[in-house]
Amino acid sequence: MVHFLGLSLPAQILKPMLLAGALLMLMSITDTLAYCVRTAGVLTRRLAISLSLFNSVVVFSRMANMIQTPVLGNFSDQVDKGVYDAGQVLTALRIDLLFVALGVLIGAALSPTYISLVRRGIDVLESKGSLPRTVWYGLRRCWRIAHYMRPPIPAGIGQHFRVAGLPRNAIVFNIFVTCFYSIGVMSTVLAASWDHSLAGTATNLSGVVNGIATVLFFVLVDPPAAIVIDQCINGKRPESDAKALHVMLVVTRFAGILIGIVLLPLMAKYVLTVAHWVNAFLSK
Repeated sequence: MVHFLGLSLPAQILKPMLLAGALLMLMSITDTLAYCVRTAGVLTRRLAISLSLFNSVVVFSRMANMIQTPVLGNFSDQVDKGVYDAGQVLTALRIDLLFVALGVLIGAALSPTYISLVRRGIDVLESKGSLPRTVWYGLRRCWRIAHYMRPPIPAGIGQHFRVAGLPRNAIVFNIFVTCFYSIGVMSTVLAASWDHSLAGTATNLSGVVNGIATVLFFVLVDPPAAIVIDQCINGKRPESDAKALHVMLVVTRFAGILIGIVLLPLMAKYVLTVAHWVNAFLSK
């Protein structure tokens, strides 16, 4: 047994837990920086180009997701072998969610720098005409990145920490979108750890959790947020509304992850219930 954050865990679980945590933190940083793209689009009045530029960053995030998913999935296999139990898996998954929360804080701290880089990248992409040329241009001048670094400004965050004038429903539901996205895969891993006889079914049911987040995002969160951004670009709203929306989405993202730590066992029970339904239906 080893001690980590004051908790006793099997030594064998430490390596996969930290590997998954590091990858999840990388994804969390990238997803948090995604909020900067719309803000940069408002400041430059070129939203479509900024979204195209961000796609190159998302690729690396999705590659990290390809690695961390099987790492987490191996937890339930180790429970079946008796290496550790389901309670220890739950503890490890909650620690990994803390890595996700840390990624949000790092992404928030990097946001001013990233907005500055995206604004410059938009100009380069427009002049070069293609994403590969833009990336190559940036790599050849990466030594100039210090010129675009901006420290996080607490006063600026406080100034834009407001809900007035923003779509409140979108901001509130972003908490649940983040919560369900964060624990979608983890809830299936925990469910498989509880009942290994349905491990194969359970580990393929992340969609029943992520699907809730997808519906909420595309129906209740993204459209109102997009309207705010378009109105800022068209001059119908002040640019400060886009910055306030950015801040509030980051704050609610952080809150959603913390709620996910609490709801993880409940969603795992939900996944296991669905797995039993599927098994019963196919067994008839």
